[in-house]
Amino acid sequence: MMSQIPCDVCDPLALAAMLRSDPALGARWTTLPRRTFQTGAPLQRAGDSATRCWLVNHGVVRFFYLNEQGTERNRSFHGPGSWVGGSLPPLVVPSPYAIEALSQVDAVELDYGTLRQWQTAHPHLDGVLAQAMGHVFTQQAHREAELLSLTAQERYASFLAAYGALAPQIPQHQVASYLGISPVSLSRIRARMGIADGQRGA
Repeated sequence: MMSQIPCDVCDPLALAAMLRSDPALGARWTTLPRRTFQTGAPLQRAGDSATRCWLVNHGVVRFFYLNEQGTERNRSFHGPGSWVGGSLPPLVVPSPYAIEALSQVDAVELDYGTLRQWQTAHPHLDGVLAQAMGHVFTQQAHREAELLSLTAQERYASFLAAYGALAPQIPQHQVASYLGISPVSLSRIRARMGIADGQRGA
Protein backbone atom coordinates (compact mmCIF):
# COMPACT_ATOMS: atom_id res chain seq x y z
CA MET A 1 0.00 0.00 0.00
CA MET A 2 0.98 3.64 -0.37
CA SER A 3 3.04 5.17 2.42
CA GLN A 4 4.68 8.55 3.00
CA ILE A 5 7.30 6.91 5.22
CA PRO A 6 10.18 5.42 3.19
CA CYS A 7 11.45 1.90 3.75
CA ASP A 8 14.97 1.49 2.38
CA VAL A 9 15.11 -2.24 3.11
CA CYS A 10 11.86 -2.65 1.13
CA ASP A 11 13.56 -1.22 -1.96
CA PRO A 12 15.73 -3.93 -3.59
CA LEU A 13 18.19 -1.38 -5.00
CA ALA A 14 18.54 0.44 -1.67
CA LEU A 15 18.94 -2.86 0.17
CA ALA A 16 21.65 -3.99 -2.27
CA ALA A 17 23.45 -0.66 -1.80
CA MET A 18 23.32 -1.00 2.00
CA LEU A 19 24.78 -4.51 1.82
CA ARG A 20 27.56 -3.32 -0.49
CA SER A 21 28.40 -0.47 1.88
CA ASP A 22 28.90 -2.91 4.78
CA PRO A 23 30.87 -5.92 3.49
CA ALA A 24 30.60 -7.79 6.81
CA LEU A 25 26.81 -7.44 6.78
CA GLY A 26 26.76 -8.37 3.11
CA ALA A 27 28.69 -11.56 3.89
CA ARG A 28 26.23 -12.46 6.64
CA TRP A 29 23.33 -11.85 4.26
CA THR A 30 24.62 -14.50 1.86
CA THR A 31 24.40 -17.13 4.62
CA LEU A 32 20.65 -16.67 5.17
CA PRO A 33 18.47 -19.58 4.03
CA ARG A 34 16.44 -19.25 0.84
CA ARG A 35 12.98 -20.75 1.12
CA THR A 36 10.30 -21.73 -1.39
CA PHE A 37 6.62 -21.93 -0.38
CA GLN A 38 4.09 -23.53 -2.71
CA THR A 39 0.68 -21.97 -3.37
CA GLY A 40 -1.48 -22.22 -0.24
CA ALA A 41 1.45 -23.01 2.07
CA PRO A 42 1.55 -21.15 5.41
CA LEU A 43 4.53 -18.99 6.25
CA GLN A 44 3.08 -18.08 9.64
CA ARG A 45 0.06 -19.49 11.48
CA ALA A 46 -2.13 -17.20 13.58
CA GLY A 47 -1.46 -17.67 17.30
CA ASP A 48 1.96 -19.25 16.79
CA SER A 49 4.99 -17.33 18.02
CA ALA A 50 6.53 -15.14 15.32
CA THR A 51 10.23 -15.99 15.36
CA ARG A 52 11.33 -15.01 11.86
CA CYS A 53 10.54 -12.83 8.89
CA TRP A 54 10.95 -13.18 5.14
CA LEU A 55 11.97 -10.98 2.24
CA VAL A 56 9.78 -11.93 -0.72
CA ASN A 57 11.82 -12.22 -3.92
CA HIS A 58 9.08 -13.76 -6.07
CA GLY A 59 5.36 -14.41 -5.67
CA VAL A 60 2.53 -12.99 -3.56
CA VAL A 61 1.49 -13.58 0.05
CA ARG A 62 -1.56 -12.51 2.01
CA PHE A 63 -2.00 -11.63 5.69
CA PHE A 64 -5.39 -12.69 7.01
CA TYR A 65 -7.37 -12.98 10.22
CA LEU A 66 -9.48 -16.03 11.06
CA ASN A 67 -12.39 -15.68 13.50
CA GLU A 68 -13.94 -18.37 15.69
CA GLN A 69 -16.56 -19.11 13.02
CA GLY A 70 -13.81 -19.89 10.51
CA THR A 71 -14.34 -16.73 8.45
CA GLU A 72 -11.20 -15.29 6.89
CA ARG A 73 -10.64 -11.55 6.43
CA ASN A 74 -7.66 -10.37 4.44
CA ARG A 75 -5.48 -7.71 6.03
CA SER A 76 -2.98 -7.05 3.25
CA PHE A 77 -1.07 -8.46 0.27
CA HIS A 78 2.67 -8.38 -0.35
CA GLY A 79 4.86 -9.09 -3.37
CA PRO A 80 8.52 -8.91 -4.40
CA GLY A 81 10.60 -6.55 -2.27
CA SER A 82 8.30 -6.86 0.76
CA TRP A 83 9.37 -7.97 4.22
CA VAL A 84 6.69 -10.11 5.88
CA GLY A 85 6.36 -11.53 9.38
CA GLY A 86 3.93 -12.12 12.21
CA SER A 87 5.25 -9.39 14.51
CA LEU A 88 7.48 -6.33 14.53
CA PRO A 89 11.02 -7.80 14.52
CA PRO A 90 12.75 -8.83 16.63
CA LEU A 91 9.85 -9.21 19.09
CA VAL A 92 8.87 -12.87 19.60
CA VAL A 93 5.12 -12.72 20.27
CA PRO A 94 2.09 -14.69 19.05
CA SER A 95 1.09 -13.57 15.57
CA PRO A 96 -2.45 -12.10 15.45
CA TYR A 97 -2.78 -13.10 11.79
CA ALA A 98 -1.72 -15.85 9.40
CA ILE A 99 0.52 -15.47 6.36
CA GLU A 100 -0.14 -17.65 3.31
CA ALA A 101 1.40 -17.96 -0.14
CA LEU A 102 -1.08 -16.99 -2.90
CA SER A 103 1.36 -18.27 -5.50
CA GLN A 104 4.74 -19.96 -5.37
CA VAL A 105 6.87 -17.74 -3.17
CA ASP A 106 10.65 -17.56 -3.12
CA ALA A 107 11.98 -15.71 -0.08
CA VAL A 108 15.02 -15.00 2.07
CA GLU A 109 14.44 -16.08 5.69
CA LEU A 110 15.79 -14.11 8.65
CA ASP A 111 15.14 -15.45 12.15
CA TYR A 112 14.90 -12.97 14.99
CA GLY A 113 17.79 -14.46 16.93
CA THR A 114 20.09 -13.80 13.99
CA LEU A 115 18.65 -10.30 13.62
CA ARG A 116 19.43 -9.48 17.25
CA GLN A 117 23.03 -10.65 16.72
CA TRP A 118 23.26 -8.43 13.65
CA GLN A 119 21.94 -5.43 15.59
CA THR A 120 24.73 -5.87 18.12
CA ALA A 121 27.40 -6.18 15.44
CA HIS A 122 25.93 -3.47 13.17
CA PRO A 123 24.36 -0.72 15.32
CA HIS A 124 23.14 1.22 12.26
CA LEU A 125 20.50 -1.48 11.78
CA ASP A 126 18.54 0.03 14.68
CA GLY A 127 17.82 3.07 12.53
CA VAL A 128 16.91 0.87 9.57
CA LEU A 129 14.44 -1.09 11.72
CA ALA A 130 12.93 2.12 13.14
CA GLN A 131 12.35 3.41 9.61
CA ALA A 132 10.75 0.13 8.53
CA MET A 133 8.44 0.16 11.57
CA GLY A 134 7.36 3.71 10.77
CA HIS A 135 6.53 2.52 7.27
CA VAL A 136 4.41 -0.33 8.65
CA PHE A 137 2.53 1.89 11.11
CA THR A 138 1.75 4.39 8.34
CA GLN A 139 0.38 1.58 6.18
CA GLN A 140 -1.85 0.40 9.02
CA ALA A 141 -3.19 3.91 9.67
CA HIS A 142 -3.94 4.38 5.98
CA ARG A 143 -5.78 1.06 5.83
CA GLU A 144 -7.91 1.90 8.89
CA ALA A 145 -8.76 5.33 7.48
CA GLU A 146 -9.93 3.75 4.22
CA LEU A 147 -12.19 1.26 5.97
CA LEU A 148 -13.80 4.00 8.04
CA SER A 149 -14.12 6.77 5.47
CA LEU A 150 -14.33 5.37 1.92
CA THR A 151 -17.12 3.64 0.04
CA ALA A 152 -16.53 0.12 -1.26
CA GLN A 153 -15.90 1.44 -4.78
CA GLU A 154 -13.49 4.06 -3.47
CA ARG A 155 -11.67 1.36 -1.47
CA TYR A 156 -11.37 -0.77 -4.61
CA ALA A 157 -10.00 2.17 -6.61
CA SER A 158 -7.49 2.78 -3.80
CA PHE A 159 -6.57 -0.92 -3.82
CA LEU A 160 -5.84 -0.78 -7.57
CA ALA A 161 -3.75 2.37 -7.16
CA ALA A 162 -1.82 1.04 -4.17
CA TYR A 163 -1.07 -2.46 -5.38
CA GLY A 164 -0.42 -1.58 -9.02
CA ALA A 165 1.14 -4.45 -10.95
CA LEU A 166 0.49 -6.82 -8.04
CA ALA A 167 -3.31 -6.46 -8.30
CA PRO A 168 -3.80 -8.73 -11.36
CA GLN A 169 -2.07 -11.58 -9.49
CA ILE A 170 -4.65 -11.58 -6.66
CA PRO A 171 -7.89 -13.61 -7.09
CA GLN A 172 -11.05 -11.53 -6.94
CA HIS A 173 -12.51 -13.37 -3.94
CA GLN A 174 -9.36 -12.50 -1.99
CA VAL A 175 -9.70 -8.86 -3.02
CA ALA A 176 -13.36 -8.87 -1.92
CA SER A 177 -12.30 -10.20 1.50
CA TYR A 178 -9.73 -7.40 1.76
CA LEU A 179 -12.37 -4.78 0.90
CA GLY A 180 -14.88 -6.21 3.37
CA ILE A 181 -17.50 -6.97 0.72
CA SER A 182 -18.88 -10.06 -1.03
CA PRO A 183 -17.48 -11.30 -4.37
CA VAL A 184 -20.86 -10.44 -5.93
CA SER A 185 -20.58 -6.83 -4.73
CA LEU A 186 -17.04 -6.63 -6.10
CA SER A 187 -18.23 -7.96 -9.46
CA ARG A 188 -20.86 -5.18 -9.59
CA ILE A 189 -18.27 -2.54 -8.72
CA ARG A 190 -15.96 -3.82 -11.44
CA ALA A 191 -18.83 -3.73 -13.95
CA ARG A 192 -19.54 -0.09 -13.06
CA MET A 193 -15.86 0.69 -13.53
CA GLY A 194 -15.77 -1.12 -16.87
CA ILE A 195 -13.42 -3.88 -15.74
CA ALA A 196 -13.97 -7.32 -17.27
CA ASP A 197 -14.73 -10.11 -14.78
CA GLY A 198 -12.37 -12.50 -16.55
CA GLN A 199 -9.46 -10.62 -15.03
CA ARG A 200 -8.23 -11.21 -11.47
CA GLY A 201 -7.64 -8.34 -9.06
CA ALA A 202 -7.76 -5.83 -11.92
